[in-house]
Amino acid sequence: MIRVERDRDREQERRRQADQASSVAVWVGRPFGRNRSGGGNRSGLLVTSVAVSRESFFPDIYLVNSSRLPVYEVRVFVWVDFSDRPIRWQNRVILPPTQEPMIASAYVDAAPDAAPVMEHIVGVSIAFRDAEGTHWQRTRDGSLREVDTGDANQRTGVADGGGFVPPQDLEDVDLPRLQA
Repeated sequence: MIRVERDRDREQERRRQADQASSVAVWVGRPFGRNRSGGGNRSGLLVTSVAVSRESFFPDIYLVNSSRLPVYEVRVFVWVDFSDRPIRWQNRVILPPTQEPMIASAYVDAAPDAAPVMEHIVGVSIAFRDAEGTHWQRTRDGSLREVDTGDANQRTGVADGGGFVPPQDLEDVDLPRLQA
């Protein structure tokens, strides 16, 4: 009986710890038109005007932290169709609680040498530390994993499928040329 209660208590504690982490997400969205200020047509209607710039059709990367507390040591990784390893895309010291998803990255915000990556993004993942000091990663398929920081492979890699993959730094990536 004591063992059953201990197991139940451990499970409740694990769920409580995962509550904040489950409120943090990142995803790639493909807008149907955006002006340079980041606004524009977000109604989902296809924009057919030839006057719309091609950047309007590149993906945005969205972040949300719908918990009540900030998360720390946030790292965003993008997955591209020309590499089997993720690219370290953005580091943030803190991600405060947000009511609405925020655009973390967009073609028009990307550094000139990073913009060519945007047309090749096929997925995105995130690593962060919650307010209690536990490290987590949300994989590109959306699943959440607690990271064993004592395991160097987990601490420095990006969760993918059954294991962890070492990321590339953007400056080490041989970028493809933008398609005309």
